[in-house]
Amino acid sequence: MSEQFDLIDLLDEQNLPLKNRVNEEGYYAPTLIPIEPLEEGEQYRFHFDMSRCVGCQCCVVACNEQNNNPAEVNWRRVGEIEGGIYPNAKKYHLSMACNHCLDPSCLTGCPTDAYVKLEDGIVKHQAEECIGCRYCTWNCPYGVPQFNPERNIVTKCDMCHSRLKAGELPACVGACPESAIQIEKVNIKEWRENHSQADAPGMPDSNITISTTRITVPNHFPESMLKANHHQIQPAEPHTSLIFMTVLTQLAAGGFLTLWLGDLCSHFINFLKPLRNFLPFGASGMLVVTGIALFAAIFHLGRPLYAYKALKMWKRSWLSREVLLFALFSNLGAAYASLQIANHFWKLSLPFGLLSVIGGLVAFFGLAGIYASAKIYLVPARPAWNTNRTPLRFFLTGFILGPLFALVVYSVYSSISLTLQGPYFQGPAFAFLLISAISGLLQLVVLLARLFSIRQNESDELYGSTFLLIHRFKNYFISRLILLILGSFLLPFTLFHLLSFGNLLPVTFISFSTASFVFSLLGEFLGRYLFFVTVVPKNMPGSFFTAGSE
Repeated sequence: MSEQFDLIDLLDEQNLPLKNRVNEEGYYAPTLIPIEPLEEGEQYRFHFDMSRCVGCQCCVVACNEQNNNPAEVNWRRVGEIEGGIYPNAKKYHLSMACNHCLDPSCLTGCPTDAYVKLEDGIVKHQAEECIGCRYCTWNCPYGVPQFNPERNIVTKCDMCHSRLKAGELPACVGACPESAIQIEKVNIKEWRENHSQADAPGMPDSNITISTTRITVPNHFPESMLKANHHQIQPAEPHTSLIFMTVLTQLAAGGFLTLWLGDLCSHFINFLKPLRNFLPFGASGMLVVTGIALFAAIFHLGRPLYAYKALKMWKRSWLSREVLLFALFSNLGAAYASLQIANHFWKLSLPFGLLSVIGGLVAFFGLAGIYASAKIYLVPARPAWNTNRTPLRFFLTGFILGPLFALVVYSVYSSISLTLQGPYFQGPAFAFLLISAISGLLQLVVLLARLFSIRQNESDELYGSTFLLIHRFKNYFISRLILLILGSFLLPFTLFHLLSFGNLLPVTFISFSTASFVFSLLGEFLGRYLFFVTVVPKNMPGSFFTAGSE
């Protein structure tokens, strides 16, 4: 039998509605949270009854007040779905917070181990470990983790863990006037085998992370229900610092690979012999670009002074692996460039093949870093990114820009060292132009293939990405194609033609090389901008007037 209570209980610090404190007989009945402790193999979860929710947003307000969040950061959100045919049209509300998934993607992707799944199943965010990289906001298909600009870190719902441990109702549960939100226990093994009750119209597939939130849908539910905000297609954040970081690291990696392969081949191919003396200067140029790229990367972080923490989870997180691989790439690149310069000017006595081995390691870690960068974006929550074309585009960016930047440095080097009319001086230039042109052609094919493939896909997110690309950002996309054609084809072919005739003036060589590189660089910057802003993430439904949180 339930324990009787005194009226003074109604005046405690929880300040909960009367219905949450007593049952019909006047006895204390906290039915909105489990009374019994968790048994082995169980965890807590939310239960949301869609038939009860009236969309009053009391849960949203209570959550923000309880956690002292700014107005734009909502750990709990109320969306709308609608459907049916008049006069039987229906509209329902959907209140969602963190689903405390069995396979939380926010946790597995975090580079600093800022997330932990507690013994009671709650996925808790540890603010002191967060560096504000926002990788978890890309990984979560429900848009749960949100960046707090006042604290410069990501934050999320923890089911009011401290209140729950004390036997008190979470803020959202206690504030709901219709008891639409409850806390209940779930058997983890059984739920993993059958979690169909976590699915609802407009919600991402629960298979992605195995959401534990149980959603009760109303009886006589219309078959075709849509998000009320399905017409709201908004651009995502451009992430300017990441545009610079990704493009420039790919440039440097592609450039180092080109120089290293050119050096190896120069021992067998006569027209590449000028690369031997040029290599120290080319490697130094690539090293400068690498430094600029890594410096730009820290500005993406909310707490850049703690950037070193990103190395912590290299065994699990692709972001940690990217940081580690590019750190090795830059340090080995510095050693390689220094040894090349020392060997060029002071004729150091180095073991045979040492420079080639170090150069090979630099190229390897550079390519591995590009692959790790691409893997960061291969997440189911971002369908436009989650394709094999993403790593291919990243590699091609390096193979377009790396050789062209090497060509710019080579044109300046040839002019200053007076080797412009020497034997075979055109050889390296031809090689750089050929590699870049082939890569540019492949990049063009990949871009057009992406456009046609996502147009044929019927998913809402890919449709939204296509809509943004060919409507809102149509002029940007056309400009990107024009810059690619100018930088990778028209100007390089013109320079190739001029080099074939010989007697090329230094200023002409430098001008055409620089113009080809600049146009290609601008094209890749613009392409990476479109990569970020046209992605439409999976998310829970929003309201008619809102697009939902990224």
